[in-house]
Amino acid sequence: MKKLFLTFAILATAFIATTQKANAQFSLGIHGSYFAPDSKDAKGLYGAGLQAKVFVTEQFAVGVGVKSIKEEFKGTGYEFTNTIVPITGMFEYYLTKGVVRPYVGAEAGVFRSTLKGNVLGVSSENTTSKFGAAPKLGIAIPIGNLGIFAEGSYNFIFDNKDGSNNGSPTNADFSTSSKFFMVNAGLTFGFGGK
Repeated sequence: MKKLFLTFAILATAFIATTQKANAQFSLGIHGSYFAPDSKDAKGLYGAGLQAKVFVTEQFAVGVGVKSIKEEFKGTGYEFTNTIVPITGMFEYYLTKGVVRPYVGAEAGVFRSTLKGNVLGVSSENTTSKFGAAPKLGIAIPIGNLGIFAEGSYNFIFDNKDGSNNGSPTNADFSTSSKFFMVNAGLTFGFGGK
């Protein structure tokens, strides 16, 4: 299902890009991330990400993104690392056309988690994927084909209703979810357009 979702997102973006007038702009972005779990006493984590999007119109963009966040737990005789990699499709609507461009949007896709552990020399590894979604608010400041942006999103990761390690929109248990807030800030590089 992950491959099907990613293939669909890429084909939809390519279709929209090829059917628009020549003023469509392609944008690549790189950013740092701060991940704040919604659990009491949980520590925040740092990560990074990449995104690619096409401006279908001057105010509407669609694209894909990937992020990576890693946490570690160490102690006498044990060590665990958990790496969370959200792979999402996104859309964004820009509220103004000026120099400062606030926007609203959403992301949805697969949140892949790999837990590796070593206890007294015995290693283990478990990988799961779950469906997730996130509404977001942001602000972009384009300066020619270079820009800066910052955004905040509230993420929901849904458990798998069949208890398997494989998540998808059709296997999501929407009655249970993990929640966290994420802040991303970085640079965008535009290609094409006016």
